Amino acid sequence: MAQGTYTVSGRVVDAASGEGLAGAAVALKERIRIGATTDASGNFSFAAPAGYYTLLTKYIGYSTSEQPLQLEQNQQVTVRLATAPYAIREVEVQVERKTPLQESAAMGKIELPMEMIKTLPVLFGEVDILKTIQLLPGVLSGGEGNTGFYVRGGGADQNLVLLDKSTIYNPGHLFNFFSVFNSDAIENTTLLKGSMPARYGGRLSSVLDIESKDGDMQSFRADGGIGLISSRLTVQGPLVKEKASFIFSGRRTYVDALFNPFLKNTEQGGVPYRFYDLNGKLRYTVSPKDEVSLSGYYGRDIGNLKLSDGRFTSDFFWGNASATARWKHRYNDRLSMDVSGVLSNYTFQFSWDYGGFETILQTGVRDYAANVDFDYTPNVRHHLQYGVQYTYHTLRPRTGEAIGETGENFGTTRVLPKYAHETALYLSDDWNVTDKLLLSVGLRNSFFTQTGPFNYYRFDANQAVTDSTVYGSGEAVKTYSALEPRASLRLLLPGSASIKAGFTQSAQYLHLVSNAYTTLPLDVWVPSSAIVKPQRATQYALGYFRSLAENQYEGSVEVYYKDLKNQLEYREGFAPGPSNRDLEYEFVRGNGKSYGAEFFLRKNYGDLQGWVGYTWSKTTRQFPNLNDGKTFPARYDRRHDLSVVGSYRYNPRWTFAGTFVYGTGQATTLPVRRYFLEGTVNYQYGDRNSFRMQPTHRLDLSATLEAKSRAHVASSWTFSIYNVYGRRNPFLYYVDNEGSSTSQNVKLQAKKVSIIPFPLPSVTWNFSWK
Repeated sequence: MAQGTYTVSGRVVDAASGEGLAGAAVALKERIRIGATTDASGNFSFAAPAGYYTLLTKYIGYSTSEQPLQLEQNQQVTVRLATAPYAIREVEVQVERKTPLQESAAMGKIELPMEMIKTLPVLFGEVDILKTIQLLPGVLSGGEGNTGFYVRGGGADQNLVLLDKSTIYNPGHLFNFFSVFNSDAIENTTLLKGSMPARYGGRLSSVLDIESKDGDMQSFRADGGIGLISSRLTVQGPLVKEKASFIFSGRRTYVDALFNPFLKNTEQGGVPYRFYDLNGKLRYTVSPKDEVSLSGYYGRDIGNLKLSDGRFTSDFFWGNASATARWKHRYNDRLSMDVSGVLSNYTFQFSWDYGGFETILQTGVRDYAANVDFDYTPNVRHHLQYGVQYTYHTLRPRTGEAIGETGENFGTTRVLPKYAHETALYLSDDWNVTDKLLLSVGLRNSFFTQTGPFNYYRFDANQAVTDSTVYGSGEAVKTYSALEPRASLRLLLPGSASIKAGFTQSAQYLHLVSNAYTTLPLDVWVPSSAIVKPQRATQYALGYFRSLAENQYEGSVEVYYKDLKNQLEYREGFAPGPSNRDLEYEFVRGNGKSYGAEFFLRKNYGDLQGWVGYTWSKTTRQFPNLNDGKTFPARYDRRHDLSVVGSYRYNPRWTFAGTFVYGTGQATTLPVRRYFLEGTVNYQYGDRNSFRMQPTHRLDLSATLEAKSRAHVASSWTFSIYNVYGRRNPFLYYVDNEGSSTSQNVKLQAKKVSIIPFPLPSVTWNFSWK
């Protein structure tokens, strides 16, 4: 350490609960550029020259703290922040990021605390992280009411979704109409859609890093809510005061339980669907330098469908399970370590019976992971992060069977599970070159090895097997490696402005492949292998950021260009069916490009706040074996995407909010001609994704009433209307036949399906008991 330079470290906590506050800004008031942002547990550390200072601490929704600091030796402090009265918490989420206190070189980084998310109008009153993410520039929704999201031209599988370091492979309930994240169990959400730090890997487009809440270490409390389709309850409190805590949270749909007694004598027999979530976390402070925690999640969707004539029935379930054990150790004021062990499991099963012909499809992913991460601040100019990460993957790309009415087996799919080891080493440095120039550089070196058992087949032109190689259990089949450099910089300009630029190269070894020509559940995860190469991406980004009127307003313009390699699609003419052939043989490989501009303007303070986000973008794909080799729009290509978000605090009890969204119609493929062959209607499809659905737009409104407080109980009512003016936004199109093929008077017509073509009101009661 340089002579006369010392380390300031400590923790920022909630004054009432003792819970660590993630993302708080800590700095020296006299030298505002010297400071740090707290980590997920509220810890911070930075170096500064000796002297007399004021330690300034700010956090969203809390009163600002100023306390004297005499820096003549290394100092360790605890900062306790009190909640600010009537704070509009959501409006400060990005203000701190843009001020010198929190300025970083990372591009496209947005932190979203749950206090912000809970204010916005949502479908059925269900507070939803993923739907809030879709309101940000550069992030596109997967469709009407859908939680699927696409970032800067990347597919849904190119988003790394983490819950306490555990990968969530399917973050949606009810066919992605609701996310799996219970708002009461979530503390903080960070979206990275630009230059991803080197500690993140395995995906090409974005990282959605979600941290669950720590339990209250001071007192017991319960929070919950009752909505139209589900209810939730969270309980938390100290196991040992100021030493150990717990939090448990549950959510479940209850429409089936309410309505099934009235429908049990009907043909359907009741509401055919339900989902539930369970979250939990235990935390124990072993010593001032050591903390251990154990967190977990378990969620399931369960349902069945039956047509009125009884010819078609189906049963399905899917869900995620995860568990994370962590040990955080602080060696000294400059060096800390985070060791974690992670389990992630995703399972999907869909079976259907049509006219006595039964088909079963199963797929899933299971990961065992271990990570060792270090955080080191050698001096006032450098902040290092480095570590090693390992994951053992087990993927079940496809298993199933087809059974006839008499029990005859028409085909059994028993493709062997796929096994793989994924390892990465990383190092990054945030280097304050000068007071105005911050340079962040990082390097990630990843390795991926497919192991047996595995049978590698070779085929002739008629797809008959000509040769094969058999690999035994644990035997290495194919190994890939990739150097993934990342670099970004931030240059402060006069007038509270800055320029940022970023460059990222990344590799992705797991792939989610979808069939564009069927609505059957054929989205499956497959690993890189001797057949499938890893996806690669290179992204360039440049942005201008500025704040006005002491951060009351902030705006930004970002442009980006992304080059994608080894993208996967099913081969032309692929049809689902039982087969013992590896699904990877049905894929074709191609490349893609995406580029665009993102505009963002936000008002952060006052009774009226909100933002406007607009994205212009273009995303294309080119496959030698698809669409005659011609370039075509990606399914998530959307030229224009607009979001307007606003909230108005009328008085201390009433808050009104609204969102308006507009987007270019999704690209899809439909038939352009028909012809008859032996009395059967056959279709000729147009160019891939050459048809555009109608544009989507929608207005949502909400009003929140804070109820009068009673002894130990606070509550509120949220009233909302989804799709206020009843826009019939397209969910999908299908071709309908009218007439008889024998008389050759068949008429084809493309018809639009809308999921919610009417205003949908909802009401939710939320409560908190202490």
